[in-house]
Amino acid sequence: MKLVCIKGAEKDTVWELSGFRTTIGRDSSCDIVVTDSMSSRIHAEIVREGNNFIFCDKKSRNGSFVNNKRVTGQVLVPGDQIKIGETTIKVGKDELVKTITWQQQNLLTTTKIPLGRFPTLIEELASSPEALARKHPAIAAAGQIRLEKLIKNLDTLYKVGGTINSIQTVDQLLDRIAETLLHVFSDVQRVCILINENGKDFQPKTIKTRAAVAPEPLRLSWSIVDEAVKEEVCVLAKDASHDGRFEASDSIIAMNLRSVMCAPLVNKGAVLGVIYVDNPEKPDCFDDSDIAMLSALASQSAIAIDNSRLCEDLQKSFHEAILALMNTVEAKDPYTRGHSQRTSRYALGIARGLGLSEEESKRVKTAAELHDIGKIGVRDLVIGKDSPLSTMEFDLMKAHVVTGENIIKPIAYLSFARPMIRHHHERYDGMGYPDGLKEDEIPLGAKIIGVADAFDAMTTQRPYNKPLTFKEALEEFETLKRTQFDPQVVDALIRFINLNYKDNEQ
Repeated sequence: MKLVCIKGAEKDTVWELSGFRTTIGRDSSCDIVVTDSMSSRIHAEIVREGNNFIFCDKKSRNGSFVNNKRVTGQVLVPGDQIKIGETTIKVGKDELVKTITWQQQNLLTTTKIPLGRFPTLIEELASSPEALARKHPAIAAAGQIRLEKLIKNLDTLYKVGGTINSIQTVDQLLDRIAETLLHVFSDVQRVCILINENGKDFQPKTIKTRAAVAPEPLRLSWSIVDEAVKEEVCVLAKDASHDGRFEASDSIIAMNLRSVMCAPLVNKGAVLGVIYVDNPEKPDCFDDSDIAMLSALASQSAIAIDNSRLCEDLQKSFHEAILALMNTVEAKDPYTRGHSQRTSRYALGIARGLGLSEEESKRVKTAAELHDIGKIGVRDLVIGKDSPLSTMEFDLMKAHVVTGENIIKPIAYLSFARPMIRHHHERYDGMGYPDGLKEDEIPLGAKIIGVADAFDAMTTQRPYNKPLTFKEALEEFETLKRTQFDPQVVDALIRFINLNYKDNEQ
């Protein structure tokens, strides 16, 4: 994702978002410096969590606005406009347009097949040898070779189908599909997957080339893509630069296009995109079984892409609902505003540092976002009290972990978060609550959230304490190993903070 300043002192400046955290503000230490008098020193930050980019206001003096609505946290999508003072920044996206060149010439198409061609080939080879010989003498002559190839392709389809349908994000899915195409077709040198973003235009989303191929713009034949899309067929072009019809065309020869396969990504009657593969050096390297195989892969890919889009939409809506709910909880106490977002950020870093898988790390992050949701049932006077809590008040505060667990209990999707929410205040020495668990009895996710929660409490202003610097807080954590916190989790926090936060924050 990229940001483009469309109004203000930095107009026309483009910033590419990299890393998990991008700071925005007037201070020269910020990743994106906005020289606007209404901008705070560190005004906001954008946090990358998987494929989501989340804008977080940093308690700025004049506030942050996304699409003219004041926000404290919001998932960004291409087209959003962020307003900070008199500066407006538009959210764009990474594009691969500069890495491709469209060619308008009508290249030679030797074969066009429907998307369902692969099952037909299987049926033909399953028929009797006599019938096959009468119908296809050429196939019969090399029947065994072709049969072995189709069986191999069938096995590949079975394995690929399970893999790509388990991937939930579109970007990861497209990357996996491109890698699969290079693995399946040994003669393919370059892969380009184009996606229909707005119902009209097909934009390149993924380009992959073999390591040995020289890096240069990928030249695509618009006529081949257009033919595949309009007719919803797979197209095979063989050695176009040597076809007699194009002998007089210097541009065709200059393109040196030899072997091309193109397949539309069609699901539920809609063309979602196009797979385009080629070999610019070797003529006649794809045959009918290859294009049939590509058609089968395209059909599988289209279903997976559609499912991934639905999953991403659900995840985005869920994420925004979490932020809205936690903003409601944190509005009860101005001292804890932004606490859940910061805690989830630290928890995600700790989880990754401990070697958890990306899926497990994201689950910890989600549970961390919700870890204090039970405080919605705690009275405001107790939450914001700046003097020591009475025994009864402390018992009410401790109950928030059980209340939080009960709030999400009916939501099957969040079942993984329940033990992490319930036990994030347990202690390594068994003196925590609500169940007095100790050491390995405490779920790892709960240990991680407990450390992240405590670190943010130490380093931010609260009614009951003054904030410590990051350095002071990390020194304090060293003294709490094996009593309050798991030493391995503490060590992972220290590594994460030292690696990702600048000296002026410590």
